Amino acid sequence: MVWSHRFPHPKNSRHAFTLIELLVVIAIIAILASMMLPALNAAKQKAVTTKCAAHLRQWGLAAQLYAADRDEIPRDGTDNGGQYGVDTGRQEGPGSPADPFAWFNALPPLVAERTLAQYRDGVRFDFKESIPFPGGRGPIWHCPAARARQDDRFLKGGSFGFFSYTMNLDLKLKSTIRNNVQGNSFNYPEMPKISRIRKPAATVLLLDTAFSPTIESYTSSPDRNGIFPASRHGRFTSRHPGLGGNIVFMDGHAQFYKRQYIVEGTTGREENYRPDVIWNPNRDITRVP
Repeated sequence: MVWSHRFPHPKNSRHAFTLIELLVVIAIIAILASMMLPALNAAKQKAVTTKCAAHLRQWGLAAQLYAADRDEIPRDGTDNGGQYGVDTGRQEGPGSPADPFAWFNALPPLVAERTLAQYRDGVRFDFKESIPFPGGRGPIWHCPAARARQDDRFLKGGSFGFFSYTMNLDLKLKSTIRNNVQGNSFNYPEMPKISRIRKPAATVLLLDTAFSPTIESYTSSPDRNGIFPASRHGRFTSRHPGLGGNIVFMDGHAQFYKRQYIVEGTTGREENYRPDVIWNPNRDITRVP
C-alpha cells in the first residue's frame, strides 16, 4: 500500500493542544480553584478558632488544678482597688506583673509554661520579642487569631505584659456592679471559692479579648486594648469568623459566642443578664453583703 503524502504515517502522527483548548483548560482550573479557595480559607479560620478554644481549655484546666488544693480562684491581676501596674507603675505585690497569686503567674506552671514574672525577669527592652506576644513566645498565652499592626502603640510599650486572653474582672464582685467595684469586691484570699459558684457552667473564667488598638478599635477605649490582664464583657473580641470569640467557663468547658450576643443591650459596665453567660456571679444581689 502506498501512503499519500497528504496523510501522514500513523507512527509519526502527533496531536498538539490548540491555543483555544489550552485557554479553556486554564479557565476551568481557575474556576475550580476559585470555588475551592473560600472553603479552604473557611477551614483554616475554623481551625484557628478551634485552637484558640483549646488554649482557653488549658487555662481552664489549670484553674481547676489550682483550685484542687485551695478551692479558690487566683487574682485577676489587679489589686484591691481594681488597678494594674500599667496604670500604677507597681512592679511588685498585688496589681503587679510579679504578683505570685495573679492568674498569669499562678496558673502557667500547671500547664508546663513559664510565668509572666519569669518571662519579664531581666528584660528591659524589646518586650514584643521577650515576653508572650501574638505570633511570638508563649503560644498558649495568646489567641492564634490575634494580630497587631506595626504602628500599634501599647501603653507603657507592653512592659507590663500583653494580653489577648484576660480573666473575668467581675468574678470578685459581692453584689450587682451598680454598687460599684471598690467596697463591693472580695479581696484575695477571700476570692470566691469555686465550690460556691452557683452556676459554674455559665460563669465566665477567662475570655478572648480585643487586642490591637487599631484593628479591634470597637471597644470603648481601644488605646487600652492588649495591656490589661482582666476585663468584662465590653472587651470581648469579634476577630474570629462569625464575629466573635471564645470563653472558658468555671467548669472548664470553652464555647464560641458572637460579640453581639455578649454586648447587645448592655449599658456601661453592667452585663446583659444572659442565663448561659454570667460575668458577675452575684449580679442578682442588690445590696453589698
